[in-house]
Parts: sequence; C-alpha cells; structure tokens
Amino acid sequence: MLAEVVLTTSESKRLIGKAVASMEVVKEALKSGLIIIIRGTTNSYVAEEILGEHIEKERYVGGIVVPGMLSMIQAEESIPPIIVEKGKVRKDLSIEEAFKMLKSGDVLIKGANALNPDGTTGVFLARTPISEGGSIGLTLGTVVGRGINFIIPVSLEKLIPMPVREVVNQLNDKEVSLAMGLTVNMMPTMGKVVTELEAFKILAGVEAINIGGGGVGGAEGARIFLLRGDEEAVTKAFNLVQSIKGEPPFKPASYWQM
Repeated sequence: MLAEVVLTTSESKRLIGKAVASMEVVKEALKSGLIIIIRGTTNSYVAEEILGEHIEKERYVGGIVVPGMLSMIQAEESIPPIIVEKGKVRKDLSIEEAFKMLKSGDVLIKGANALNPDGTTGVFLARTPISEGGSIGLTLGTVVGRGINFIIPVSLEKLIPMPVREVVNQLNDKEVSLAMGLTVNMMPTMGKVVTELEAFKILAGVEAINIGGGGVGGAEGARIFLLRGDEEAVTKAFNLVQSIKGEPPFKPASYWQM
C-alpha cells in the first residue's frame, strides 16, 4: 500500500521527537541511566516527548537561523539543557557535571545544522565569545571515549548538496569578510541520525521516501513523503501524520539583532 503525506518543518520536528522518545536505547536510559538533551529547536520537541510534558520550546535553543541572518537567543532568555537520570530531571546538575557522569548505555542527544545523504552531520560553531560552541567538542570526546548512545535528531530540511567535510574545509581557518548575523565554523558529527525517514520506520514500520520539498503560505521548508508498506502499517503512519497536523510554527524567544 502507498500513501503520500506532507509535513511542515514543525510537524517534522514533532514526528522526529516522538520517534526518538520511542527508541529502545532511550527508553532503557530513561528507566535506569542518564539522558542529556542538548538545546536546539528539534531537541525541544524531543524533550517534550521524552518528558511527556510541555516545555518552553522558544527558550530551549542557543544558535538559531531567523529571517535574514544567523543569530542566537539572548542568554537571559535561554533555559539550561535538560538532564534526566533514571526518569527524574536533575536541575541540580550542570552540563559539565552531567558529561562527566555519562557511561556506556547512557544517551546524549544533539541536533545538527547540516546533513549529508551519507548520514554525516555538521554543527555550526559561532565565531563569537557569546557562543557556547565549545560544548560540542566535549560532547564528541565523551561519546567516542565511553561508548555513549549519540542520537542526532535532524530534519531533512537540513539536507545539503555537498559533503559536510568539504563545508568544513571551506569554512574553518578562513576569514569571513561579510556575513548576515553571526559568522560560523562547522564541526562534523557522526551518530545515530534520526530524520523523518527513520522516524516513520521507528513509529510505524513503513518505508518513507522523500519525493519533494518546499511550499508557501506557512509550508516553506515542507517535505513530501511517499509511505510504503502493508495496509496496517501505512494506515498507522498516515493517521500519525494526521494527529500532528497543525503543529504551530516554532517561534524563538528574543534574539541578538546583529
């Protein structure tokens, strides 16, 4: 059976959030381990689905792309990364303390700014002292050294037509003379990537094929998918999309006007 569905960017983020929360490694860590959810637009949806409650998504971000420029929200508007130990949110732990506690079987969740078809992702590092870009370096060292489950929720809206490593070569150690907002470098990251394609597989057991993209009137950045599978699975996936239809657009808190 085949079905065609359309997801706006916010609907995609909600779908991916539901999928990450449904992953076995996440459910196991929620019961008996540690989960760190780094701030980001998609991760704000992930956090809501894992916690089963509403959070101030507009404040759960750092660097953002807003109309006309790269920016970041005001520091006083941002809320700390969410750390969950054995099902309980640990507001008493700093992100640095939580990183030190990570062990095999625990989960670290961080989004991305760019995605290759081969699954390599890239994260922007702002070239400014007000940025928190250094956390990704600590993240990667911890993941590699301790065998942490590193999950990268990222929508196909972040898909780029050139290798992330080539972007790194073009950006890093070079001077940017003109920019719209912040100037950035990029760091490549590799982990368990969860896009809409993986989300449909995790949540409904269907194969999803991205057959188009774009839109107008609030559907800018939308993706169109062909769903393929048996009747029960495709119907389940179609109904799932129906259930998240109308997810409001993501609106960040006040941000730096560069």
